[in-house]
Amino acid sequence: MSIRRPADDRATRARAINAARTTSELEGGRSTEVTRADQDAYVRGEIDIDQLGDRVRARYNIA
Repeated sequence: MSIRRPADDRATRARAINAARTTSELEGGRSTEVTRADQDAYVRGEIDIDQLGDRVRARYNIA
């Protein structure tokens, strides 16, 4: 199911993902390509933040 949101929401989501990626990189890490693809889907509005979290937790077996 695709969730479409206004463009200004997209900018807000992009800033949040960029901040998360930067923080991860400053700590010496980097998200996997699959996680980055999920993050990009969130930025585009194809999934919401809960779905993004669910995907990441499921991928890494985080409760």
